[in-house]
Amino acid sequence: MGLGGGPGEYADYEWFRLEDVPAAEVVRTGPDPLSDALRELVAGYPVWAGQGATRVLLVDLDNLRAGPARLRARLAVVLDLARQADRVSLAGQVGAVARSRPWLEEFADRAQPVPDGADVADLALLAAARKVPDPVEFVVVSNDGIFADLAERGDLTLLSPGTSALSDRLYGAASLLVDLAALEAEAAASLVRR
Repeated sequence: MGLGGGPGEYADYEWFRLEDVPAAEVVRTGPDPLSDALRELVAGYPVWAGQGATRVLLVDLDNLRAGPARLRARLAVVLDLARQADRVSLAGQVGAVARSRPWLEEFADRAQPVPDGADVADLALLAAARKVPDPVEFVVVSNDGIFADLAERGDLTLLSPGTSALSDRLYGAASLLVDLAALEAEAAASLVRR
């Protein structure tokens, strides 16, 4: 909430109309240099601890709001991580799920639409996490502090869609923080230099 006419909490988000969501078969055609560059940068981080625990990926699609090019790149990273995980849960409000599905390929059907409301997607993801027995490690794509308690169960890697909106509680709980927005800017800059 902004005071004195400052920017609101959604000022950093980009949106596009649901009517402009491309069909999945259109998405899969042609190269995408931004996605490739971002995927390569994220791959340089040890997001999975690799200690024999069940790998669980939790993705809050509501936190990945972006225009089509940036959303495609962000979801390319999610897709890479999903293919490495043992368990994958994705949730978001109806619009966020509809915008994301074309880029989620074989994981599109796992994207769970939830009703509007505060923390509804977060609670759906936490319910999925509770079903996984220990030992477990988590990679969470979100900025919401509600996920901080997962650190009590094992390693918690946080892929933040932008640390300017990151919960202090979640920041303090994460074993590893990867700033997706900063890497996105780095990836875009590397393409300009080519």
